[in-house]
Amino acid sequence: MRLHSLALRDFRGVKDRIVRFRALGTTVVVGDNEVGKSSLVEAFGLIFDLPDDSKSTRIKDIQPVGQDVGPEVTAELSLGGRELTYTKRWLKNRSTELTIVEPDGRRQSWTGREAHNEAERLFSQNVDPVLWQTLMVSQGQSLVLPTPADAEPLITAVTAESGTPVDGASMPLVTAVEHEYLRYWTPRGKPTGDFARSAKAVTTAELSAAQALQAMDEVRADIRRAERLNLDLEDVTARLTDHLTGVEELRERKKATDEILLRRDSVRSRAETARARLENHTRTRLDRERLLDEVERFTKYEAELAARRGDAELVARTAAETVQAAEAALAEVVELKDLRRTDVQAAERRVADLMDRAELDRLIGQQTELVDVRARIAAAGTILDRIKVDDAIVAGLEDARAAVVEARAALAAGVPEVTVRRLGAEPVELSGTGLSAAGSPGAVSPGTGSSGTGSSGAGSSGSGRSGAGLDGADGLVPGELGFDETAELLVSGELVVGVPGQLEVTVRAGGEAATLRSRVDDAVRREKDLLKKAGVKDVAAARDLLRKADTATAELNEARRTEKSLTAGGDPGERIAVLTARLGVGEEAEAEETGGKQPAVEGVPGQMSLFEEFASPHDTLFDDFEVPEPEPDDLAGAQRTLDSAREALAEAERLLSDAEFAVAQARKAADEDRSEAQNARARSELAGERLAAAVEELEAARAVLDDDAVAAAETEATAEVEAVLDELTVVQEQVDAAGADQVAGELTHALAVATRLQGERDTLRDALRTTEGRLEQSGRDGLATRRDVAELELAAIRAEHESLARRAEAARRVYETLSRHRAAAQTKYSEPLQSRIESLGRSVYGPSFRVWLDDDLAVAERELDGVRLRVDALSTGAQEQLAIITRLAISHLVSTGEGSVPVIFDDALGWSDKARLRDMGALLGRAGDHGQVIILTCMPDRYEYVPKATFIKLDG
Repeated sequence: MRLHSLALRDFRGVKDRIVRFRALGTTVVVGDNEVGKSSLVEAFGLIFDLPDDSKSTRIKDIQPVGQDVGPEVTAELSLGGRELTYTKRWLKNRSTELTIVEPDGRRQSWTGREAHNEAERLFSQNVDPVLWQTLMVSQGQSLVLPTPADAEPLITAVTAESGTPVDGASMPLVTAVEHEYLRYWTPRGKPTGDFARSAKAVTTAELSAAQALQAMDEVRADIRRAERLNLDLEDVTARLTDHLTGVEELRERKKATDEILLRRDSVRSRAETARARLENHTRTRLDRERLLDEVERFTKYEAELAARRGDAELVARTAAETVQAAEAALAEVVELKDLRRTDVQAAERRVADLMDRAELDRLIGQQTELVDVRARIAAAGTILDRIKVDDAIVAGLEDARAAVVEARAALAAGVPEVTVRRLGAEPVELSGTGLSAAGSPGAVSPGTGSSGTGSSGAGSSGSGRSGAGLDGADGLVPGELGFDETAELLVSGELVVGVPGQLEVTVRAGGEAATLRSRVDDAVRREKDLLKKAGVKDVAAARDLLRKADTATAELNEARRTEKSLTAGGDPGERIAVLTARLGVGEEAEAEETGGKQPAVEGVPGQMSLFEEFASPHDTLFDDFEVPEPEPDDLAGAQRTLDSAREALAEAERLLSDAEFAVAQARKAADEDRSEAQNARARSELAGERLAAAVEELEAARAVLDDDAVAAAETEATAEVEAVLDELTVVQEQVDAAGADQVAGELTHALAVATRLQGERDTLRDALRTTEGRLEQSGRDGLATRRDVAELELAAIRAEHESLARRAEAARRVYETLSRHRAAAQTKYSEPLQSRIESLGRSVYGPSFRVWLDDDLAVAERELDGVRLRVDALSTGAQEQLAIITRLAISHLVSTGEGSVPVIFDDALGWSDKARLRDMGALLGRAGDHGQVIILTCMPDRYEYVPKATFIKLDG
């Protein structure tokens, strides 16, 4: 089988997609998660498994959620030498179509259940289900190693390649041997049944005998232990007695040396007191020297800080004068900036005035357009006010019209139809009630009968009147028929046909006719009421008015949108009023109407300038005065004037910024100099205070003890310390001669040894008592008798077990011999698949790669670099790679037969490193040379090393 293409429509999340595969080679289908890659495999399985009318939940699951559509799948494939095009749609508009092109070019087609049955037959006939499931790896199943022993195409291939069919010889013998073997051994070769129980009994008897013998050995050991403990106890007791005698001697020596130690402690105490007194006098001398040094140092430091203080105060006064000068310059620049800001404000007012005038002109035009729009709104509103028809009324009229037609149809079907034809010269008169024309060819125009009398047509003036006709309009029924004239009438009341003086025939409708006639009258009446309410003559006129109302509504909405757009910024009239008041347009117009004139200004021709009137040619009073230029009348000129004024203001602001920076810097320098002067003053004052404090402290110390007395007291204390130390040396020599310091330590050590020896004696005594008690108990238990009984029982059980063991060993040898011969046949039988797996695996792992297959032709063990492991002990990546290699080997073996199928991997090689991905990619590329390999993945980088692969990108 070769799969050429798959087309999916409305399948899970796939709206419409077609994917084409290479018939020979490797095809890699790439797409993100949930784009529908796995749906391709699922769709191919469903199209052969389930008919189009299936109610399976598998079909309901593939329908897109919330959409009433039918999932559809189309597959193009080669099967048994035939080319198949197979299409199936489930749930909505179900259909099944199958087209087959035979090898000789003949084309056959099936539809419906026949197409499903034929496709199912061809698939089961040409595709082995075990082989198909083995070579199709679903998502998450890439680690499962195949067990293809039941795949018939593979068995055929290996049988043909090995040349040795499977020999099923002597199954009764094999069964008998296995039965005998399993009496004594488990399938894994462990003892079982009576043989296992006999072995356990031997073990138990050996344990009992060993325990009895061990008990006797323990008794003999206890006897030896008791003898040794007696000797050790006597030795420890003698040593303890000798040691206690030495302890008493040490106690007597310690009493004799305690007096010398007390004298040494007294001298040491006086020596420590003399040292403390010497340390106090030495500390007093050092403090006096420190005070003298501080007075001298603070005197020099105070003079130095006074000089620094004068310099700092001079610098601070200079900095204050610099700040005053900078602040004066800043005031001048601020004044200049105010003048420039006044110029900018005047220019901004002029620009704003001109912009307001332009805005006023625009608003006047907008106001004119707004008046026109509001006139359109009023006209459309007037039209809508006159139209009383809406959608509900038109719908009601249409329903009423339909009810009239339905009632008349029911009347026509439920009342008798009478045809009257005049054949001779005698007149035929017609009269009655509830009559109307039937409408057939040759009949008179439908109408109504008598105007109210029941059967008085005979005396009428030529035509009678009847009730309402079927179409709701009054018509005429002839009172008399002319020669060869025919009348076809529907009778819902009573019809009287008479030939004067010869014949009178009366036709009456049934009881239901009155009800049908009443329904017709009610429907006609309701239609007329609705037409009257709407003010129209018929439904067509109502529809025409409704269209006019829609047109007027659209016009009204458009006009209102325009009005809303024109008034989005407010009412133009209010803005016009505000701008008119701001600009004084009304005042200017009034002034023009009254002929008023503005006062003379400078720069106007014909007037004398104030400067020309009061200034002489030799007067220089106004030389630096700038005569203001006339204000421009156009917005561009005003804007240029404003820009110039703003540039002048910016220049003034820059000068102001520079002046402010200069003032800030001067103030900062002045603050720093003033702070430095203050710090110098504070340091000088602090130095004076510290000098005064040092002088005061020195005078206070001298008042207590002058400088000469301090030195004399230290010398006297030194002499006292030396005398006490000499005495301490003499006493220490006496202590050393008597060994007083060592006696206390020797006594403490001797007491510790005595305590240890007493503990050893007590421990040996307790152990001896325990051992003697155990020997006494052993004598009461009869251990020798127990040992003899256990040895006899062990001999009997061993004899019985050896007999069973001989039979079990014989059964095992027969079973192993038979299994060895069967394994040899199995090895030769599985050798082609094993060789193919090892050949492919060595291209990935190297020449040391080997595998072993079990009875199901599944890989059981793998050897690499001399290390042989079971498959379940391999890493996850190695297991996945081995599963892929095995499937490619199976595909290679069956690729030349008619039972071959594609190899499909869904999301594989997820646990492989970069080097293994490169080798596996090359292997997948070579596998495509002799078969069809289809790979579905969301990680295309895993397959970038597959040579000659065709990549298909699926978009969401």
